[in-house]
Amino acid sequence: MKAEKGYFKKRWTGRFPIALVFPNTYEVGMSNLGFRLVYEYLNRYEDLVCERFFLPEEGEKLRSVESSRPLTDFALILFSVSFETDLVNLIKILKEAGLSPLREEREGGPPVLAGGIATWLNPDPFTPFVDGLLLAEIEAIHARLVEVILDRRPFTAIPGFLPADYEITFDEEGRLKEIKHPPVTRVIARAIKEPPLSRLLTPHTVFEETYLLEIGRGCGRACRFCAAGILYRPPRPWPRETLQKALEIIPQGAKVGLIGLEFAASETVESLAQALLAKDCTLTFSSLRADALTETFAQLLARQRTATIAPETGTERLRQVINKNLKDEDLLAAARKLARVGIRVLKLYFMVGLPGETREDLEGIPRLLRQIKHVLDQETKPRGYVVELRVSVASFVPKPHTPFQWAPFEGVSGLKKKLKWLKQAVKKIPNTHLTTDLPKWAKLQALIARGDRRLKPLLLALAEGKNLNQALTLLPVNPQFLVSRTREKDELFPWEVVSLGVKRSFLWEEWEKALSGRPSPGCVLGRCKRCGACP
Repeated sequence: MKAEKGYFKKRWTGRFPIALVFPNTYEVGMSNLGFRLVYEYLNRYEDLVCERFFLPEEGEKLRSVESSRPLTDFALILFSVSFETDLVNLIKILKEAGLSPLREEREGGPPVLAGGIATWLNPDPFTPFVDGLLLAEIEAIHARLVEVILDRRPFTAIPGFLPADYEITFDEEGRLKEIKHPPVTRVIARAIKEPPLSRLLTPHTVFEETYLLEIGRGCGRACRFCAAGILYRPPRPWPRETLQKALEIIPQGAKVGLIGLEFAASETVESLAQALLAKDCTLTFSSLRADALTETFAQLLARQRTATIAPETGTERLRQVINKNLKDEDLLAAARKLARVGIRVLKLYFMVGLPGETREDLEGIPRLLRQIKHVLDQETKPRGYVVELRVSVASFVPKPHTPFQWAPFEGVSGLKKKLKWLKQAVKKIPNTHLTTDLPKWAKLQALIARGDRRLKPLLLALAEGKNLNQALTLLPVNPQFLVSRTREKDELFPWEVVSLGVKRSFLWEEWEKALSGRPSPGCVLGRCKRCGACP
């Protein structure tokens, strides 16, 4: 904490203590703007003291960052979970604190709640371990949340609260039959009065000593694989006048990370960036949309020497299946613009195992990389340098609440073969470096994303140190049944205890369009009622 700036260190006397826990390392947690905003919002209240916990490193004790207290000293434990597989770490942290990881076995200890987008995706696997779930954005509920906590009222008075003791039933084949709780509507901030800016600085994250400013939340591009695009609907590009208020807070010469650019107007981003540059700030940007890259924005990116684009697939055909309506020419034009302004590193993101993927689509990835490399070399070799390509390939996991929630997970064996072939093919492209995920961990992610409370023995075994294959043998249901089959049209899903306001009929229509390779338009805010998310 000595290296941090902007943290809160409060006396405990007369204050209600909350443990805010990110079930991953400090570096990962402190790179998460949502976690940082929750910490800063709660600590604005004089009657609260909110301290942070992270998954301890090897040999470290589980203690709060601010006062080095144990978890059991706090009156409320609040987990912020961004990644499905961090549910295993949540269990580890409870055990490390001397608490039973099982809700039904805890008596008299502090209540354990969980929030974050992993719980929005599918809360049911969390229910054996937590007392309740907060399906809401902090900007929308912080006042009511604090009121309920301080008045010792039931958590059910908090908007978006889902108690973990609801029941579900299954039929003889293992399919979900009934959820004995009405759907809980997740709560979002339709508007904000102040910029979503974190002033908590640390040198120990990828955003080193950086103010993080969110330009917009959600994306209306309507990619069919993207959970965030549905979870945060309707997309909310924040008003320019609200974002401009951040200029009064961010000091001269600061480092600023602008995130959430996917659906923001280029004019808003460019004007804000120019104003920050006038204050001698150093800027970094999250990934950008290739077909929205202007010459002015490319000039801004040149200052950080690194840019990120996500083609997702190697062919235009498969991009139509996933509704990522980018042409190869858009990608090549973006690469040319970036090379002309002096970019030295271009990061490119792809996926394998998507619905409808063929061998030609897989071969399209190295083919597209060669085309991009050729364009870059044309621009930079005459100037005496080459641009490095850093390529990341992830295994596709079908996510809840998306059109691909009906799709199967391909499986570890098939994904391994594809990634092995890609590594060999990309190895032949100069100045190109490939990293991939591990398909076995993608399978675990798929199990938690698509499974339910029957995962309890597997999750407990993983938290105790057993390997994935050992843990899988403990499941009362065949894991392939949970992840590897195409779901039926009217099948009930465990995540449908959460209502995002997006119509199921819309998702099914998009799934059918994907199967036939037909594109769909993106969001037209205020003028479109297709998905049902807009009021």
